Amino acid sequence: MTDNGKPTFTLHTNSSDYQHSDLSVAGFADYLNNFTADYWDFMTLEPSEPIKGSTFIQVGSPDARTNYMMTVEIGFLNATRIEMYRYYTDDKTEVLHILAEYFENQEIPDISNWEDVSNEMNQ
Repeated sequence: MTDNGKPTFTLHTNSSDYQHSDLSVAGFADYLNNFTADYWDFMTLEPSEPIKGSTFIQVGSPDARTNYMMTVEIGFLNATRIEMYRYYTDDKTEVLHILAEYFENQEIPDISNWEDVSNEMNQ
C-alpha cells in the first residue's frame, strides 16, 4: 500500500515486469499502441491488495483467433475458486479507460455483459 492507503501495482508484460513507481496511464497507452496483430503480447496489472475482490486485470494483443480484437480479462479470488471474466474489443481508448480506472481510482469495469470464463481457471 502507498502512504495514501491505495494499493501499489505491478505490471507484467511479455518482455518485462514494472513496479508501481514506473507506471502511468501514458505508459499503458504506449504499450497498447505497440500491440501488433498476431504477435503474442499481453499486459497484466496486479494490485498489491484486491480491488473489490479483483486480483488482476489483463489485456492480450489482437490475433486471428479473436478476430483481431484485444482480449480483456479480470480475475477475482474467492474462498473456493477463481472467477474470471472476458471481453473482446478493438477500441484501445476503451481499454485504456478500463486500465486507468483500475489503476488510478481502484474501480473495476462493469462486467455484467462480459463472458464468465471461470471454468477455465478451475479445471
